[in-house]
Amino acid sequence: MIKNFNSKFFIFIVLFIILSFVYVLSANYLDNKANDFLTKIILQVRKNVGSDKIVLVAIDDKSMEKVMWPWHRDLFSDLFDFLEYKCGAKSIVFQNLIAFPDSYNPEKDVVFYNRIKKNNNLINSFILVNSSVAGDVLPQAYLKVFERKNNINIIDKRKTPSKSVYKAVFNIPKEYLYSANNFASSILSEDSDAILRSYMPVVQLNDKLYPSLALSAYSMYTGIKDFVLYDNYFCSADDCKTLKLPILKKKTKDYLGNVVEGFYIDICWNTPISSNYTHKTYSAADLLVSYYEILEGKTPRLSPEIFKDKIVIIGLNADKNVWEQLSETPVLKRQSDIDVHATVIDNMLSNKVVSTLDNDFTLMITSIFSLFIIFGFRSLKNNLLLACLLSIVYFVYYLIQFLFRIYVPPVTPIITIFATVFLKKLFTLMSSDKSSELIKRAMGKYVSKDVMKKVLSDFDKLKVGGIRTVVTILFVDIRNFTQISESLSPQDVTTILNEYFSTIEPIIAKYSGIVNKYMGDGVLAVFGEPIKDENHALNAIKCGVEITEKVKELRGKLLREGKPKIEIGIGINTGEVFAGNIGTDERLEYTVIGDNVNLAYRIESFNQLLKTCFLISQYTYEYVKDWVDVVKLSHVEIKGKSKPIDIYEVLKIRNEK
Repeated sequence: MIKNFNSKFFIFIVLFIILSFVYVLSANYLDNKANDFLTKIILQVRKNVGSDKIVLVAIDDKSMEKVMWPWHRDLFSDLFDFLEYKCGAKSIVFQNLIAFPDSYNPEKDVVFYNRIKKNNNLINSFILVNSSVAGDVLPQAYLKVFERKNNINIIDKRKTPSKSVYKAVFNIPKEYLYSANNFASSILSEDSDAILRSYMPVVQLNDKLYPSLALSAYSMYTGIKDFVLYDNYFCSADDCKTLKLPILKKKTKDYLGNVVEGFYIDICWNTPISSNYTHKTYSAADLLVSYYEILEGKTPRLSPEIFKDKIVIIGLNADKNVWEQLSETPVLKRQSDIDVHATVIDNMLSNKVVSTLDNDFTLMITSIFSLFIIFGFRSLKNNLLLACLLSIVYFVYYLIQFLFRIYVPPVTPIITIFATVFLKKLFTLMSSDKSSELIKRAMGKYVSKDVMKKVLSDFDKLKVGGIRTVVTILFVDIRNFTQISESLSPQDVTTILNEYFSTIEPIIAKYSGIVNKYMGDGVLAVFGEPIKDENHALNAIKCGVEITEKVKELRGKLLREGKPKIEIGIGINTGEVFAGNIGTDERLEYTVIGDNVNLAYRIESFNQLLKTCFLISQYTYEYVKDWVDVVKLSHVEIKGKSKPIDIYEVLKIRNEK
């Protein structure tokens, strides 16, 4: 009875691990995709128009055609002066980074720095980095000056403050730092599937919090200067009456490749009005022409009234010249980054926010549903009916929440419900009788499905022990793979080995062999046991020939992908071995042991010395000599053998048996 309990408990643990894997996969991938899909549908039905308080200015293809990139920086000053002095823009956000002086036109830099001192409504961009390489980051001596370059007070009232993943500010020229009046973070970051869904309202460097471009523009527009960061939300300091943004703790990756673990707000997206934008956008070229026309006393192409009392965001988006700054979002495949900042500002101005329930809620609701199924009906039919009912109720709840901009996981609870039904039925089948119990034990003790099928055909063999029998051993190995792998990344090594193993394993199975062991980049295959085959030697040869051909095809594919060239060696030997179960009553491994196994290894190792690819022993040759063309290599000294033996290079199979 105790043994039966242990068996059922083991099955339960295995199935619980499977269910947990389904949950993690769904929660980390499928839920986001489902929310993205529904967001697009909702925005098509219920238009969510971008605020007319925000206008975008794109340095686009038209602008690049008018003035070749990179622009002299006094052109930027012309844009700023036009917007601030001629148009009366309330806030000007400049998303472009200026990290180094213009070495070709230093006099233009001087003009630029002198002019932006007067642009009080201008917000300049900076980014943080997670390294502090000299020359690429702002020197520590200027950090105090940098800290003063915004008029926002952010109070950190988190009970569990996080540590900053950033180490430094990316370089800002000294003159630029001293001249500009405001700096804010332009960092955007993506989820693990490379889609941008959330935004950091503030960024952290050491123990100091700095505003994002969106927050700085919002502050300048509204006049609100004081904000508070709590564990679960970010808000204005006036008891959160004016602004309250739910905070979501998560990991993302910014556009410098930094993994950023921090505090985010989920973005409430607008309905697209073009392929890249959800807000009204003008070309920077038209603004410059309008500015010059005003200076000449002419009627401007663009009326200054367009930008009066607006938040104006300026940034690059020149597709033809490959100077685009675009991100994939739930609403657009290629959304301009300046439009992403604009969308967040829009959210702040309207206090239109998305609340995303955290992972604790997802885990709780899925656990409740799973318990309903586990302790529900005994029959599969009734459990399926219960699963359908729970799924319908939950999906209606999800839709209602979504319409009120509260994101709950749409897929994970429903997938978990049906996964639980399936696994519950599987648990019943596997633990109900002797055959099902044996399946579980075999799965735990054997790797090869062929071995498992053989063992299940004879229950008495599920114990330590075995037999002496004649088999054919095939050993195939990649030459010098250790040296090759040292020049590759772990991911590339894994990719090559997976493709290699996936190529040869089906061939081994095709010729009634089993993969007994993976040995780094080598594979040990056995023919003749446990799958009985009187032609095991010839089938092993056929297998080796086909492996050689398939690996040639794989080698060509890898070379076309820019990966290293791989060469293999094959060694085959036939002889008596011990074949059976080694281990304990609790854990077994099916294997073959004996000098004839070692001989296959050693024969394979001669391939490199003899510049061959496929060698067999004299013992294997005796079985296949009527069907295989070979070249004889006489009297080879083999380690562990007292007398030399003959080995043969396989050329081809002469005819079918």
